[in-house]
Amino acid sequence: MSVITGPIRPKRRIANFISFAIVVVLGALTLSVLFQSYQISSRLMSQEVLRTSGQTTNLVQSLFNFRLATVQIHQDSSAQSQNLVEALQSRDPQTIDQYFLSVDQLELSNTPDIRFITTMDGLIWDDGNAQFYGLSQDDMTKVIRRVAFNSNWHLISSPSQLDMIYLMVRRSPLINQATGEVAGFLYVAVVLNNNYALIETMRDGSNSQNLVLTVGKKVIASTLNGNEPYREADVIKSGQSDTLYNRNMVSRASLEVEGVPTYLTVYSVQNNQNALRLRDNYYFWMIFALVAMVIVALITRWWIQRRIESEIACLMTYTHQVADKGRRNPFPGSTIYEFDHFGRTLEHTFSRLSEQEKQFEDLFNFTVSPTVLWSTDGQMIKMNPSAKQQFLHQFEEDKPLLDGLERQLRDKIAEAAQGNIVKEVNTELGGKMFRWNLSPIEVNDKIESIIAQGYDITSIAEAEKQSRIARKEAEESARLRADFLAKMSHELRTPLNGILGVSQLLKRTVNDKEQVEQVNVLCSSGEHLLAVLNDILDFSRIEQGKFRIQKSQFRLSDVVYAIERIYRPLCAEKGITLQLNSNIVEDVMVVGDQVRINQILFNLLNNAVKFTHYGEIDVDLILLVTESQSTLKVRIKDSGIGIRSEDMRIIFEPFVQAESTTTREYGGSGLGLAIVNSLIEMLGGTIRVESEFGKGTEFNLRIPLPVAQVEEREIDAKEADVKFTLFDEPLKVLLVEDNHTNAFIARAFCKKYGLDVEWVTDGVQAIEKAKEQQFDLILMDNQLPYLGGIDATRVIKQELKLSAAVYACTADGMESTRDAFIAAGAEYVLVKPLKETSLNQALVYFKQQRQVTG
Repeated sequence: MSVITGPIRPKRRIANFISFAIVVVLGALTLSVLFQSYQISSRLMSQEVLRTSGQTTNLVQSLFNFRLATVQIHQDSSAQSQNLVEALQSRDPQTIDQYFLSVDQLELSNTPDIRFITTMDGLIWDDGNAQFYGLSQDDMTKVIRRVAFNSNWHLISSPSQLDMIYLMVRRSPLINQATGEVAGFLYVAVVLNNNYALIETMRDGSNSQNLVLTVGKKVIASTLNGNEPYREADVIKSGQSDTLYNRNMVSRASLEVEGVPTYLTVYSVQNNQNALRLRDNYYFWMIFALVAMVIVALITRWWIQRRIESEIACLMTYTHQVADKGRRNPFPGSTIYEFDHFGRTLEHTFSRLSEQEKQFEDLFNFTVSPTVLWSTDGQMIKMNPSAKQQFLHQFEEDKPLLDGLERQLRDKIAEAAQGNIVKEVNTELGGKMFRWNLSPIEVNDKIESIIAQGYDITSIAEAEKQSRIARKEAEESARLRADFLAKMSHELRTPLNGILGVSQLLKRTVNDKEQVEQVNVLCSSGEHLLAVLNDILDFSRIEQGKFRIQKSQFRLSDVVYAIERIYRPLCAEKGITLQLNSNIVEDVMVVGDQVRINQILFNLLNNAVKFTHYGEIDVDLILLVTESQSTLKVRIKDSGIGIRSEDMRIIFEPFVQAESTTTREYGGSGLGLAIVNSLIEMLGGTIRVESEFGKGTEFNLRIPLPVAQVEEREIDAKEADVKFTLFDEPLKVLLVEDNHTNAFIARAFCKKYGLDVEWVTDGVQAIEKAKEQQFDLILMDNQLPYLGGIDATRVIKQELKLSAAVYACTADGMESTRDAFIAAGAEYVLVKPLKETSLNQALVYFKQQRQVTG
């Protein structure tokens, strides 16, 4: 039994966990209840404080309004007295004094602090109290001017001889009832500074302990007598903050006069004992709940330890017996359902583990694959019988194979010891090949050992070896075939160059009808042989993956004109009808490989013309344009010999025709449709064929062709008509060609353009001539004696840096040869056999480039 090592953490009993959980739950519930109670109590206290504060504010405002109202009533009553009006009109101050003295004796408490009368002539009477409060005659005049022309109360501040004095001033008109005239105005004023009667009346009526009347932070009246534990500044400060839990609660009220806010503020001090008692009561019950929760937790823990710990001890005893002593005794059971279920589950788990351990031992011991258990330092711990048979009982140089296995796996075991799974490690021992997978075994997050399982792959390794050899042979065969095709291309194109060149020269010199027909047969045979050679080379490039699609903009209507110009005469010559239908407009430009599209259509039309003896050939060229893409849809239908249904599946196979008699009767390489199918796949299109034997065949193609921007193209008619008069003065041309026939053809073609040609037969001579003389153009063959054409071009253009243009003229039509010439410095590549049209295009290109650079 292996000993489990690792960091030892402090262990806790399950009773502690359960009691802790109960305490947490009870605590959470208790705290949530207390918190909710606190929220409710705080809300209630806040509402009570706000209600009390609101009531106090309303009472203070009401008492202030009541004081002003009583003064106003007495003022209006005096203003309506005719005795006062008569005394005013008679200008008798003593009578006015007697009148107000009699009025004040009736209700002294409602007497205003200041009283005076004005007429249009100004102040004519006052009760003398203004001088008592320190107001001069000028101050009184200013007060009169500041009171508006209405009967509302006005709060006025006026400087006095002592301090700023604050007055509530109101005027009332004195009207003569007999005449309706305004005899004057009666002004009354209530002085707010130190108005103890007013402030004490407001305090007693609002059930407050004290009141403080302020203007801003300045106190102008207060009921404090100095024996209180707080001062006026403390009252103002408390009134501007939260006073919920202070001993005394301060309410703040801004006074209004006839509904208009003023800068007068009244701070009322009230006892806050109810709120404090409610707070203290909450604290008491919170502490009581916490103490009760602790007591319940202690009792719960004691009960759990007494009731459950014995059951847990029984369960733990059973697990120790099974784990440490390996006993398989059944679980004795528990009176608590959960523990009994847990024990039964453990019993079942131990039983399954025992079975799995036995199965693992059986698997380890009886598996036919050699399995070895290694330590992290590369020492063998254990191996199964298969491994013993392979590596302990077999020897190499008088040593067991195990030594060699350990030596070969040592580095991989060290890598697996870092935690990596190492797969497919091959070892070769005793003439056998084994493939190993190494996996680390972790215990307590630590890698204890490495298990390696091997497989005998001797036969598989041999098969892979044979497969590699076969693949190398196939690659070598493909390379040799490509080299053969390149050489054959050169060897075939060289005589073809002579045949086609001479036949084209004879065409222009022979006038006898019979000889013309013979020359035409010669040209036709050469063209046919060249077409077969081109098909073979194209298919070879496709098969090797070297065939490239070169997309560019071209006018799609040119394809229609080419079909019309080439195949209508051929059809007319065979006596069949060509029906050509198209929706392609003149100026539509598309992006694609025009050469390959022509090659596809020409191959299909060649077959149609070849296998159709009567009837007609229908060709539909439709350009379908949508928002997402544009597609060229082609339909070619003939009334020819058709294809049998059993031959439909092989028509696109290379070197295959429907029947052997077809080859004998019509000829051909059998590569046309294979090339068509491959080209359409490379262009991203599809092809579908339908045929009925003896009635004809129909091909349907779809090729994606993006529509490009329309470009105007003007053709220089003068240049198109002139074929041989391209240059105003003869060019000096160096022809590098080792074959006399090819040199003869090339010189004959060049003379038609008035070119001055000098001929050499190898690359070394070409370099020497280029050094000695200044040439405009060098026509360079590829396969030359002593120094090849590509190397000669590289010397001329890259080492000597001569200005002469180098045009490759090679019989090797492979893409790699063309790329090699361009990389060496050639500007143009002509493929033999040389034709008048291809040479004309090359010379036109030379002229255009010379005009651009010149």
